[in-house]
Amino acid sequence: MSDSPAPTKNASGAHRTGGPHWRARVRRLIGHPWIFQIVIIAALVAVAAYEIDLQALANAFKDARYEFLVAILAVTVVARVLHAIEWQVELTKVGKAPLFGLMGVLMIGTLVNMVVPASAGDVAKVQIAANRYDLPRAGLIGTRGAEAVINALIMVGFIALAFALPGGAFGSKELLWTVLAASIVLFIGAFVASRTLPEHLPDWGMLRRVPFGLGAQLRFHWPRLYAGFESVRRPGLLGLLVVMNIIGWGFDVLIVWLYGRAFHLSVPFDAYISVTVAIAIVTVFPITFGNIGTYELLVTSVLRLYGANATDALAFAIATHLFSTAYNIALGLIAVWAMRLRPADVFRLAGGPERGHPRERLADLS
Repeated sequence: MSDSPAPTKNASGAHRTGGPHWRARVRRLIGHPWIFQIVIIAALVAVAAYEIDLQALANAFKDARYEFLVAILAVTVVARVLHAIEWQVELTKVGKAPLFGLMGVLMIGTLVNMVVPASAGDVAKVQIAANRYDLPRAGLIGTRGAEAVINALIMVGFIALAFALPGGAFGSKELLWTVLAASIVLFIGAFVASRTLPEHLPDWGMLRRVPFGLGAQLRFHWPRLYAGFESVRRPGLLGLLVVMNIIGWGFDVLIVWLYGRAFHLSVPFDAYISVTVAIAIVTVFPITFGNIGTYELLVTSVLRLYGANATDALAFAIATHLFSTAYNIALGLIAVWAMRLRPADVFRLAGGPERGHPRERLADLS
């Protein structure tokens, strides 16, 4: 006998299934992450439409000095070159790849992040570099981890600087302290681990008891992952990357300042440093897809602390988000064309030095 409730009739005589199934479907629909993000974006847009003079907002775009956008694009490209040089340094013990090839990989990864959620661009960077330049994936993952550690270290300094500026009270102090503490813990933990962990994983008995051969996999890939963190272990490389990372932050501040010039913002230079830190934070902790809405809210709030007009601040926030996204997509598409990239170059798992491992001989999807 079935335990499901018997069908009942409504007022019109039609049968309907009893039970709370429709309520569960509604709860699943409301709890769906995409629905949640759409609701947040719609609410933020509604607030902006209610509080902002939309005609004045349109005029801000009409009166913008678009010649600055050319300079912004040029600085963006230079910043990408610097980022590629950083990655080459991080690959010191992993392998070699051409500078402009890595630059293209970075641009394509950023493009993927623009159109696909969940940081899929970082996966694409590893996949493309491994397939195109015969580099071990474990080593590439290590270099991305080393970069994250160094970025966290520099973010600590810029958050501290933001605290010292007049507009340092933007957002939540608790959030800023949390980011600061997490960044310090991440850097110290990674530095200590990279200096103390062995280059070759010992043949511990417990690893042999791990199912599906995962212990053997870990022992095989460990030296490559270890090599990816070489830049954190060597003081000379670490110092060089710290300097380049600071210069990269300088490029970010310069880009934000150029946007301010383009949209006639009358705020002190300190404001652009605080805005750059705010953008970094909203990028680390995304709430909506593409940070739509949350980006504009935070950037506008920071600029308001420095005396910017609400309409001008929102125009600046929308413009920086819109043009930055457009530039990243355009540069990514150019890189796809220049590298003659195919979908198989992203999804193919075979290839690279790991191919010699018996468990790495996976089907080539190309």
